[in-house]
Amino acid sequence: MSAVERIVSRILWWGGVVSIALMLVGLVSYAAREGIRSDSFAMPRAAARGSAGTPPNVFTSVPQVLQGLRRGPIDSLAVATVGVLALLATPVIAVVAAIPAFVTEGDRRYALIATMLPIALIGSLLFGGAG
Repeated sequence: MSAVERIVSRILWWGGVVSIALMLVGLVSYAAREGIRSDSFAMPRAAARGSAGTPPNVFTSVPQVLQGLRRGPIDSLAVATVGVLALLATPVIAVVAAIPAFVTEGDRRYALIATMLPIALIGSLLFGGAG
């Protein structure tokens, strides 16, 4: 196994493990706080009745997630959202970490491709909703 493969595989493995752990911690603590039998877990029935009660927090931006983590007690769904965001960021981090390894191995073509990919992803993230 080459150095690039070792680096990327470890980042993907540990990124996945940490992400899933954060999601589970957030969801289990939400279930413990709200109760399994509460209407919070029965969204389709509550929406069909027309009385959904108080909906759970929905995070639509990183500042909202950070606000959920800062307030006391910490919002359980914010922790689960951090897990989802970490899972989404893991492949990008792996590609960025592969760039120096490609350069060290003298593989300029793959280093260039690995450099262009995160630039395209970050650009689409920043400018994707501008239209």
